[in-house]
This record gives sequence, structure tokens and C-alpha cells, in this order.
Amino acid sequence: MSVYAIVVFLHIVGALGLFAALGLEWASLYNLRRVATAGQVREWAKLLSALRLVGGPSALTILVTGIYLMATRWGGQGWIGVGLGGLVLIAALGGALTGRRSAAIVHAAATEDGAISATLGHRLHDPVLLLSAWLRTALGLGIVFVMSIKPSAAWALTAMGVALVVGLAAGLPSWSRGRRALPVP
Repeated sequence: MSVYAIVVFLHIVGALGLFAALGLEWASLYNLRRVATAGQVREWAKLLSALRLVGGPSALTILVTGIYLMATRWGGQGWIGVGLGGLVLIAALGGALTGRRSAAIVHAAATEDGAISATLGHRLHDPVLLLSAWLRTALGLGIVFVMSIKPSAAWALTAMGVALVVGLAAGLPSWSRGRRALPVP
């Protein structure tokens, strides 16, 4: 067994971990939109808070093994840069759009008992949370496509552009239901 084979395995495990984190986020968001009490919010919000324990190490594993694979096997291919850019975009969207809003939900739920308040209810139905999840899921699939096909830089950018448009198209309808995002403290 070669070092290369082990690094490829770890790279794939990192990708699986990233998608596991996204799956847990989807489950949490689905259930948070259906809760009736602050106690239920706290239970599902714990899952949102714990996603950093899965998503962060997974992204780091992808990054470290990807750099090794680039340095030892692939060199400076355009599709690698596009994939790396997509991974950075996923992390940035997660931190900027989901992280702060999730923390606001956790904080608001910690101060409530019984039925959820209107303010917390609005936070739970924040359309930005769904948009972020759709965007990051679509970008993740775009990265897997680019890493599998290994197209030219132009085609890799096109694939990631399509993934971004698909994520936006899937996530934007949450605004059509009349819900507006609350400012995040």
C-alpha cells in the first residue's frame, strides 16, 4: 500500500465527513422549523453547534490531503484551483451565513422556556439558513464533479457556476413564502 493510496482514502473520507456535516445540518434545519417549545429548539440547536466538530476537521483533511496530492501527483491544474476556491467559498458561506444565525438561535433558545417566542420563531424560519445550506450542498456536489472529471479550468469554472446557480435556484424560493431574515446580533 502506497502513501498516495492512503492520502486519496483520507481525501475521500474528508469529503464524506463534509457531506455528513451538511446532512446533519439539513436534519437540524428541518426539525427546527417544526418545533413548538424552546426545549426542543435547544435539543436540535445542539446539533447545529456540533457541526463544527465534523465540518471543520473534514475541510481541513480535504485541504491537507489535497495539497499533498497536488504537490506529488497533479501539479498546478486549473480544476484544482477551482475546487480549492469552492471549498473556501463553502467555508465562508457557512461562517458568514449559517454560523452567526445558528449562534443567535442557540442564544435565544437558552433564554426561553415553554412555547417559542415570535422572535425565536422568525429566527428558526430565517430563509438565509436554507439558502446557505442549498448553496453549500450544491457547491460541494460541484467540487465532487470537478474532482472526478478533472476538466480544463474553463469547464471547471463553468461547472462551479452551474452549481452556484442551482444552489441559488433551490434556496431562493424560501423568500417567496413571505419570510424575512431578522438581523443577526
